[in-house]
Amino acid sequence: MTINQLVHFLEIAKCESFTKAAAKLYISQPAISKSVQLLEKDLEVKLIDRTNNKKFKLTDEGRILYERGLIAMEVINNQMAYLYDSVKSRKGKIIIGVPPVMGTACFTSVIPEFNILYPEIELNMVEKGANKVLEKVKSGELDIGAVMLPIQDDEVNVTPFISSENVLLVHKNHSLADRESVSFSELKNEKFILLDKTYMLSGRIKNICMNLGFRPHIIMESSQWDFIAEMVASNQGIGILPKPILRRFKSDNLKTVRLTDPTFPWNVALIVKNDKQIYGPLKIFIDFVKTYRNEFERFLDNLDYQDMYQ
Repeated sequence: MTINQLVHFLEIAKCESFTKAAAKLYISQPAISKSVQLLEKDLEVKLIDRTNNKKFKLTDEGRILYERGLIAMEVINNQMAYLYDSVKSRKGKIIIGVPPVMGTACFTSVIPEFNILYPEIELNMVEKGANKVLEKVKSGELDIGAVMLPIQDDEVNVTPFISSENVLLVHKNHSLADRESVSFSELKNEKFILLDKTYMLSGRIKNICMNLGFRPHIIMESSQWDFIAEMVASNQGIGILPKPILRRFKSDNLKTVRLTDPTFPWNVALIVKNDKQIYGPLKIFIDFVKTYRNEFERFLDNLDYQDMYQ
């Protein structure tokens, strides 16, 4: 059995007509008839019931071949697409959705290094809050996105990227500034300055507080992490931000404190829509991120609280 024979048979079964199938495949009717006859001879079965000239009908064997042949052709086509794209894998475009916080903390170093290694792959970065990134990955508007874990959504595949922690950000004169750690319950009477609701981080903070029996007193929300840091540096309230991003904000007025009870990790993952084929430029990018992750996490492990604002 050849692929051409299978293609001819599947089209005949789909059209329920030799004439229509031949026209769609741009071959003659005698040629497609002979192809099916050779297929039946190779398989030693009858695929089409020819006892009724008025109505097209498959035999039992023909129905089995049609149903499983469709599956086989889908696999073949996917593999051919993968093979074709692999040959051209160093060319293409990837649209990445990244929350500004993650972009600043992680991707300002990832993207330049990737561009050096793969100059013919164009990376287009779209900055949106993590909730919007998830939405646009699922709709197909983005090839890949970065979000905060945990995430429970059956429509996306998840690849862990960076593991760090979220930290409490306070003014240097705040009563908690000299503490090594602070439990969430101790923040009950504080004024919160948070990222807005487009960020998963905001929802996680609110849920933790609610689970501890209090509603956080939020005085400001912003889509800009540096605005939050500036407000805390002006002693307007407290903030909670990922530890890696704060290495980019220098101020003598800020202190960071570890959060406990519960601990509050900042785990970032890359997400891709479930039915999206991962090959070519996209596969290259994901493999690069996996390799880069170990180097980046070693850097984060060595990032000391006391050194962040010196």
